[in-house]
Amino acid sequence: MANAQEPFPLTAYGASGLLARMAISPDHLSIAFTDKTLCTRCGTCAGVCPTGAITMGDDLYPVIDEDACIDCGLCTKTCPGGTVEYKHLTQITFGHDHDTDSFDGHVRETFVGKSTDPEIQARGAGGGIITGLLADLLEHKVVDGCIVTRMKPDQPWRGEAFIARTRTELLQSQGSRYMIIPVNEVFALLRREQGRFALAALPCQMHGYRLMQEACPELAGKIHLAIGLFCGGSLEPEVVTDLLKTKHLGRDDINGFEFRGGEWPGKMRALLKNDTIRDMHYSNYKDGAYNYLISLYMPPRCQTCLDGSGEFSDLSVSDAWTRDREGNYKFKGHSRILVRTERGAKALDDAVEAGAITTICVSDDPSYRTHRIQTRRKGVNAPLRVARLKKAGRAVPTYDRDTPDHTKKDVIKERVISGLIGLSRFPRLRFLVIKFLTSSAAIPLIKLRLVLKKRKYQKLKR
Repeated sequence: MANAQEPFPLTAYGASGLLARMAISPDHLSIAFTDKTLCTRCGTCAGVCPTGAITMGDDLYPVIDEDACIDCGLCTKTCPGGTVEYKHLTQITFGHDHDTDSFDGHVRETFVGKSTDPEIQARGAGGGIITGLLADLLEHKVVDGCIVTRMKPDQPWRGEAFIARTRTELLQSQGSRYMIIPVNEVFALLRREQGRFALAALPCQMHGYRLMQEACPELAGKIHLAIGLFCGGSLEPEVVTDLLKTKHLGRDDINGFEFRGGEWPGKMRALLKNDTIRDMHYSNYKDGAYNYLISLYMPPRCQTCLDGSGEFSDLSVSDAWTRDREGNYKFKGHSRILVRTERGAKALDDAVEAGAITTICVSDDPSYRTHRIQTRRKGVNAPLRVARLKKAGRAVPTYDRDTPDHTKKDVIKERVISGLIGLSRFPRLRFLVIKFLTSSAAIPLIKLRLVLKKRKYQKLKR
């Protein structure tokens, strides 16, 4: 890190002409300005900046206008990239500092549920539970708007955050978007807004919001409800254009892009201007597509993130992937809901009472307590990666959690996965790999994956 008394070198990070001119202390800036690999690109720094000096660049990393910066330090106080203190976040969220060993974090009750609105249910990735909740909050004027995401109407290969104020706008936000979107930059709009809002955000974005509660209580006070999204890792923004290229399509050929369109669990597909739909992959989201992409397009900071369940939200939502011994989904087209706070419990109860959503309590079912894939990816692989990189002298986030118990097999698996992720450093090679994996030549791999799954559940039946 540069000496605090020296001009702060930002040229390498996209702010041309700043080298040797800026005298802002790096201690007063978010982590992106000293090490981009630690930046989550959550957008919090841009959202809290009182002068608008920080904006998000084309690569979705923050850039700074040195003339507008007043050296207030708010961006560093709210930055979740370089340091994640679970005890501190627990204190802000729950009023105590007792961390939990559970990957799911602090949970009061667990439910599975879906929207009762046929249109919302059909358009949702997991039964439309989040949209159903938000629509109920809007309808009963509990909130005046909802901070959500969508694919940009004028650039449908990119995602954006926006404030949905009507049911129609909420419907635009439906579906999953597994790419980097700096949601928290929308906080800047809230400075000029009156009323209360709901926030649907990923774990890193939730960390930034909670830190904002301390640093900017008046601004944070406008958020009435924080809904967390489970996250296995976001994808670099160029993933969509690369997928289009594998099918010989360009940006100008599409009106929209869906990461989980069509019948549940959904497919990645492009909505073309000639009113046709083009699948990007021969399998569905669950049986291959996302698993391939996350190994090739995972950003550096996602690789060292330990929170996969939105631990510091009022309630968290994930797909209900749990299967029975026959290998069938117990709750197909539903979401799993982890209620964490009293405010989250009230929002859920009110939506159920209003008939907006339907839920089934599964708190006593141990199969719903921990998301197995997420636990392995974020609860074991990521901590091992953090420990290995730190030992090698690489920059990693600072956590107040120890590396979990693990086996030699876990260590080997982490190295193999990290090796695959390393392909992302070579865009041309990455494109060739993804072109193969999304082609008909990869169909045998999909079939093999399904056979292995079937065998796993046959063993469980014995």
